[in-house]
Amino acid sequence: MASAVVVATPAMAGGQWIVNPAVGYQGFDGDRDLDEAATGIIGLEKQLSDQWGVELKYMYTSADNKYNVKAQDVDLQQGSIDVLRYLGGEKWKPYLALGLGHADFDSDARTAGETQANAGGGVRYAFDQSWSARFDARVINSLDNEQTDGIVSLGVSYAFGGSDASPKAAPAPLKPTEKDTDGDGVGDTRDRCAGTPVGVVVNASGCPLDSDGDGVPDYMDKCPKTPAGRQVDDQGCKFVLSRTEQIRMEVNFASNSADVPDAYLPEIEKVAKFLKQYGGVSAVVEGHSDASGSDAYNKVLSQRRADAVKAELVTRYGIDASRLTAIGYGEERPIASNDTREGRRENRRVVAVLKAEVSE
Repeated sequence: MASAVVVATPAMAGGQWIVNPAVGYQGFDGDRDLDEAATGIIGLEKQLSDQWGVELKYMYTSADNKYNVKAQDVDLQQGSIDVLRYLGGEKWKPYLALGLGHADFDSDARTAGETQANAGGGVRYAFDQSWSARFDARVINSLDNEQTDGIVSLGVSYAFGGSDASPKAAPAPLKPTEKDTDGDGVGDTRDRCAGTPVGVVVNASGCPLDSDGDGVPDYMDKCPKTPAGRQVDDQGCKFVLSRTEQIRMEVNFASNSADVPDAYLPEIEKVAKFLKQYGGVSAVVEGHSDASGSDAYNKVLSQRRADAVKAELVTRYGIDASRLTAIGYGEERPIASNDTREGRRENRRVVAVLKAEVSE
């Protein structure tokens, strides 16, 4: 008990005084020859801290003899000093108790006194800062006669006082307000991320928060909660590597002909496979001619050649016609000289260049 009081003493200045009146019901050891009886209780408690309290308590009981009915009734007065250990809580505050005291048993026949120790606990329910109810249960042991009694009680308590007597530190002088250019709440001298947009939440260094640690601030991060270590793009989302796949088709025609030579079917099939692999790709099939004949005739001939290749892709290989556009350019775009036979053969062509963006 003495150790508990010494430990709690530094907090005494801020504790309240509590008056604890209560009504109890006390039972006695069989050797005392006393019947159970109501007990009046008054206590004065000093709260040393949120965890510790010390209470001075007085109890009065008038008990009848249980077996020897001819004996005189006994007036019992008990006083004790108890240490209370509170176990936390706001409204409900359970506690343990340990105490040491003295009792006088007084009747017409004799008066006897004894030293008593008590142990037990209870719970206090706070109505507000001043008023509370308390239930308490104790075992009381006579240190002189090795007799053990028990008591339970219920009461309403009133608390008062509790002003903090410890000296209060003088308030620190106000520092001049530091300039905060971007208005994020962090002064310019400590702001490592000047120019933060208005309304963005920042840390103590004035930098935007990055909750998932991917290097992209939360206000720009379109993919929050990215797993640690994942490579992300400038929007905080999984980095996607893109590459361009392309294929080129070239089909040459005989002079003044729009018939697709069988030798070039593998070229057309290659394009068909590409279109099937990349369903989002469309193709422009371009038809060309050499300079033999009139411009108007060559325009029509080149269109027929482009249409012929388109038809092969649709009918032979099952490509959706809506993905294909056929355009005839006539002799407008030569790739070789029309003055030679070889050059004219190269110009009589249908070409298509297909590109697809592939993500990995």
